[in-house]
Amino acid sequence: MALRATHSLLASQDEMANLHRIVVRIGAVASWFAAGVYLAIGIVSGEGRLIEATGPLLAAVLMTTQIMLRREDGGIALLGSGLIVALWYTIFGNETTIVPAAVSLVVIAALGMVFVDRHRHIVSASLAIALGLIPVLWQQMIGSGLVIGLIMAGTFLMTDFILNAVKNGAQALNRRYEVLFRDSPTAALEEDWSEAIAYVKSEYTGKRTRIREFLHAYPAVVRNAVARAKVIRVNDAALEILEIDDAAKLLGYRKPDFISEENFETFVSALASLYEGKRQWEQEVPMTSKMGKTKWIHARAVDSSVAPDSGAMVVALADVTHIREKNNAMEGLVRAKDDFIASVSHEIRTPLTAVIGLTSELSENPNMDPKERAELTELVADQAAEIGNIVDDLLVAARLDRGTVSVEKGSVELSLELQATAESLGVRVDLPAFRAPQVAADPRRVRQIFRNLLTNAVRYGGPRVRALTGTAGSLAWIEIRDNGDGVPPEQAAQIFEPYSTGTNGVQGSVGLGLAVARQLAELMDGSLSYERNGSESVFKLALPLTESPARPLASQALRP
Repeated sequence: MALRATHSLLASQDEMANLHRIVVRIGAVASWFAAGVYLAIGIVSGEGRLIEATGPLLAAVLMTTQIMLRREDGGIALLGSGLIVALWYTIFGNETTIVPAAVSLVVIAALGMVFVDRHRHIVSASLAIALGLIPVLWQQMIGSGLVIGLIMAGTFLMTDFILNAVKNGAQALNRRYEVLFRDSPTAALEEDWSEAIAYVKSEYTGKRTRIREFLHAYPAVVRNAVARAKVIRVNDAALEILEIDDAAKLLGYRKPDFISEENFETFVSALASLYEGKRQWEQEVPMTSKMGKTKWIHARAVDSSVAPDSGAMVVALADVTHIREKNNAMEGLVRAKDDFIASVSHEIRTPLTAVIGLTSELSENPNMDPKERAELTELVADQAAEIGNIVDDLLVAARLDRGTVSVEKGSVELSLELQATAESLGVRVDLPAFRAPQVAADPRRVRQIFRNLLTNAVRYGGPRVRALTGTAGSLAWIEIRDNGDGVPPEQAAQIFEPYSTGTNGVQGSVGLGLAVARQLAELMDGSLSYERNGSESVFKLALPLTESPARPLASQALRP
């Protein structure tokens, strides 16, 4: 009880009610005990001490009534007890009861001073004078009454001085703690789990090492236990993280429906750790923000009990949502890398297998018909060119990431470059009669863009591929259209992302073609876009005309 009283002195002003309860309940127990002692002495001695037990009995009734009404007030209890003792001894006292009465008054007065914050010196001096004069009213001889009064007054002043020093020290620590807690940049809660742990112990008496299994098996026990845990205080940083505008919404006992599937494991961990006697535990807790998004809060609890099994703990909170998101993004990159390696392996393996098979056929049949040999040789060249194109995209993508790709601008006619690229790939493209003016671009990079666009059209588009050209201001543009199903609207914004592939069932695509094509277009001061126009998918490449002022040769490192 002494430890709990000290803890209350160290607590906030909101918890002074706890100190009142402690004082009233200690006083009630002491008064009932004193009354019982007087009655027991009377019974044993046969002299009858019912009247002498009246004073302690009245004080006990006063404080017991406060407890029953749940209106414990230490000041009223001590004042009433002091008056009862003083009047009782004045009326019924004798030499055998003077010492208990004097000690009771001194203790009551000293404890009462704990609740005095204003005009302490005046109140203390008044009580000391009153204690010095009260023995005179107890029908004692003037001399002995004054001596007893001086002893009572001196003892009171000394006790009050000691208790006041303890109180001031405790309150100074409390103020410092309050400042550190309330103004701390670290989000923190202070909670009391004593009732929750007592409830769990009443429900489970097995081995401590199996408490977690028990809690998982009986969710109702977890809910009932959490409903007995209460939040004592919370600082502003915690309210901000938890997105709560009023601390009153969080303080006090939690409702049983506070537990959800998201935080169930957190409370199991808290109950099990406290039950097992661990000094600290930590857990990541998901919560839904006001915007409807999932936030991850890292909670680390430390046992702050001042007495065994008190169940007090301080919980520090930290928003780790950004770390979770980075981890998830990293996991996504790892998966993308694995998929990319698998795709590259598949993409290269197909033409490489053809090259190996065809060259083996050519080497093993030296007398092969010249026409057939020429056809096989052409197939080997086509497959080798396919491998070269894949490797070229990989190298360009890597250099774009490092900012080391440069372009050498010259005069390029888009229609002719598209026609040459289509012929090299064996893709039929309906070319427009009108040829766009020449643009300032790198012809090698333009052919690489067209190759990727035509390959994409063959792989994901429809059977008909056609091109349109035109000008817009200082730009010349060319559109490559196909009559395929196109890209789903929800994926249209992702097709230019690296490693993004189509969803029509075609396997083995590296997923770099469109990303590389757009970056190369932008590197040459142009653009590459996609849209769905009626029944056609349209990729539009725009580059600056040669008549427009050309910017210096660019590199990925110089791009904004």
